[in-house]
Amino acid sequence: MILEGGTIHTADPALPRVRALPIDDRGRITRGVEAWEGETSAVSTERINLDGRTIIPGFVDAHVHFLSWALDRLRVDVRDAPTGAAALELIAERAAADRAAGTDGTWLIAAGWTEAMLAELNDPAAALDAATGGRPAAVWARDRHALWLGGAALAQLGGDAIRREDAAWATPLPEPTRAERQRAVALGQQEAHRLGLTGIHDFERRGGRRTWQELDEQDRVTLRVASALSAEHLDAIDQLEMIAGFGSEHVRIAAVKGFLDGTVGARTAHMLEPYDDGGLGMDLLPTDDLIEVIRRSAALGLPVALHAIGDAAVRSALDALERTRANWADLAETHGRPPRIEHAQLIHPADLGRFAELGVIASMQPVHAAEDRAAAQAAWGTRCSGAYAWRPLVESGATLAFGTDAPISPLDPIATLAAAVAVPLLPGHEVDVATALTAMTVTPSSIVGLDRRVGRLAPGHFADLVVLDRDPFETPPEELAAIQVVATMVGGRWVHGHPPW
Repeated sequence: MILEGGTIHTADPALPRVRALPIDDRGRITRGVEAWEGETSAVSTERINLDGRTIIPGFVDAHVHFLSWALDRLRVDVRDAPTGAAALELIAERAAADRAAGTDGTWLIAAGWTEAMLAELNDPAAALDAATGGRPAAVWARDRHALWLGGAALAQLGGDAIRREDAAWATPLPEPTRAERQRAVALGQQEAHRLGLTGIHDFERRGGRRTWQELDEQDRVTLRVASALSAEHLDAIDQLEMIAGFGSEHVRIAAVKGFLDGTVGARTAHMLEPYDDGGLGMDLLPTDDLIEVIRRSAALGLPVALHAIGDAAVRSALDALERTRANWADLAETHGRPPRIEHAQLIHPADLGRFAELGVIASMQPVHAAEDRAAAQAAWGTRCSGAYAWRPLVESGATLAFGTDAPISPLDPIATLAAAVAVPLLPGHEVDVATALTAMTVTPSSIVGLDRRVGRLAPGHFADLVVLDRDPFETPPEELAAIQVVATMVGGRWVHGHPPW
């Protein structure tokens, strides 16, 4: 087929814009002067008129917890509740509906609470019991780093009603069945394509990789999924001889994830100086252990992706990567799999230039700047000059990769684009449209070894693309959030919104 009659941005430096995009029967963009310039077709007799719409490479979310996000879509979401009482009302409504349907025999799982909501409740466990009618219940915090349990749940599990970091993640909640996981992810994949996503970097801690492999074996995966492994499983990774890139065209191994600290909302992000309201946060991966993780991962052919939010955690990550550079340099330079720091929400000014100096990717989530604005300013005060510093990083020569961290933030690449360009935490931290789109298309593809397959609309690459109702390069920053996804294609196949539109 040939797509023509609109604006086509290729992200290919050799030919940034083309009049027509020829796609062969293998789903790859093809070469040929006539077809490439949009004159006569040597590829196909099928021509699709874009009617003035715009094509760009498909969006790739560089940081998502897909199974958690997909399951949350089918559960109670309290993130938009204005108060703790309102959150409990939403939970009570679902509990009542489940009782009426006769489906209340299992735990009620919800997500989305904030510290402000919780602070309103004198006895959170009892309040949750009252909302559910005594049904065992667990509610994840919005940042997924804390868990709120009801009294009925505590009767089974013991321990504290509010659990943070490792204590939360180690809580043995009932796991969804195989059928529930597959249904949630399959439905979530459809929604992801509707939003313009053609690929994701999945950081799900448990169950996600299994679900993707199950669906891939059934030929039901249309996203390109780069899946991270947990640093705590390095022994098993070594035993199984897993390497980066192992997998199929749609599901492959990408990196090793390590946690250095927590989050700003919970005051568990690790700080160089105390928070404005006290405390230094949590150091979850001491230096010697971190260095061991980096060295072992590199020896196995796997880059690291290090969760670091506070400025102390970011510095610790950079220090460890500098000390181990000889171990991972070949992996980054020869194989195109550089180390990454995930989130990097607060960077000390002295560390800004070190990302570029070391060749470390800053994997960030622009929507967090808007969502965390109040919490960040309360926690960091004047230090926010180094918070969500996208443009200062770019000006220093660093490479950015953008994602959403869904379900922490909505899985919405258009919102990511708008936030990066128009909604910085501080003036001067925004980036231009070209930089933002590169961080959402080219870079996430290249840093997982897919740069010769996807990320650009260049000859030989798979036709992973999105059709938009307007050109983001010609749209005022304040109007970017209104851009609509018309259609999405993966490997030459329409996965959402096929023509006629």
